[in-house]
Amino acid sequence: MEKYKKQLVLASDKTDLKDFAKRHETIFQLENAKSDSFNISGPTSCHYIVTSNKLFDLYYDDEDYDEALDIAKEIFDLLKNNDDINFKSEAIINLAMAFLKNGNITKSKEITNKYSFDTSNPKYPYYCILKSNLANVFKNNTEEIYYLQKAFNESIKKNYKKEETSNILLAIALFYERNKIYDKAFSMYLEIFNNSNDLVLSLNNEERFSFLIRLANLAIINNNNSFAKEILIKCKTGIQSKLKKTHPLIKMVNKALESIEKKNN
Repeated sequence: MEKYKKQLVLASDKTDLKDFAKRHETIFQLENAKSDSFNISGPTSCHYIVTSNKLFDLYYDDEDYDEALDIAKEIFDLLKNNDDINFKSEAIINLAMAFLKNGNITKSKEITNKYSFDTSNPKYPYYCILKSNLANVFKNNTEEIYYLQKAFNESIKKNYKKEETSNILLAIALFYERNKIYDKAFSMYLEIFNNSNDLVLSLNNEERFSFLIRLANLAIINNNNSFAKEILIKCKTGIQSKLKKTHPLIKMVNKALESIEKKNN
């Protein structure tokens, strides 16, 4: 599933390479595990498919879409006639998403239409996320939000993990914020803030503080200045402690605090 937490980041410290190094060490280990699995069990083994899917996710998250597409093509070819609906469905969605991210919209749309899912499919919420991404490319806001809400509702029905349903809520919040529907955006961010600890815990520091700054800015727009100020003060302390005093997010916090002071004067 598309992970929306990276879209939260308002500013990043490019000098911190620890996370980058850690991710690439994980990729190196998975590449070795994939080769070992191929040699021992063969390309159709469950372990080989699972390892390949993990690699796909890492390359996709790192925006290395060429590598992600190569893996997606391989797994799709292996599984297109497979009876395992979970593996096959994931292969279809990954391939369509990889084509989309590589700019081949026609091919992505072709796969999405050819292998249409219904609500009985366990991966149906993921399919809805794919459809919403395609709708975004074509600037079809009505269809994009329809499929995001459908993805959320179906993920609840299928008892998806809280982190996954929170991820979809985040996509909805970002949609409303991007389209300047600030009251609904604030409601979505607030719901995640109040109820979705699993998502909040999965964010890195820059993602978490960016989330809080977005929440505070939306609170200001919606005239909830006292709540915004409380969030921003805690956020500033946290950034200085968890990141560093010169981190670019500090400027954004200070700017938001200044806007509250101007409103109060």
